[in-house]
Amino acid sequence: MPKSQSKKTQNLSPVTEARLEKLLSEQTFVILKATDQKIDGVKKDMEQLLADQANVILEAVDEQMEKKMDQKLDPVINKLNAILGEVQKDREEDVIGAEQLRRHEDQLQDHAVRIKKLEVRPRT
Repeated sequence: MPKSQSKKTQNLSPVTEARLEKLLSEQTFVILKATDQKIDGVKKDMEQLLADQANVILEAVDEQMEKKMDQKLDPVINKLNAILGEVQKDREEDVIGAEQLRRHEDQLQDHAVRIKKLEVRPRT
């Protein structure tokens, strides 16, 4: 600015100076409010972006954990299945054995009755 204008600015009347200060204050308030709104918008965008990224990361971690758990548990489950198969076979054999034992007991009782009848019969 030329020196002549700066002297003019210095020689403003108090009313004009007060009005100028009020206008500058209002302008500053408008600018700060707009800046705050812009910052809030950027902040919300950043929060959303961070939340989206966190979700992607958590999903990836979840997939990795599930994969590792499957790798660790598969051998255990396979062993348990083999053991369970053996237990099932043993149960089936027990059922079959119990049925056979009942048949044999029935036969023994039948034989015992027949032997008694033979022993009691008079010989001819």
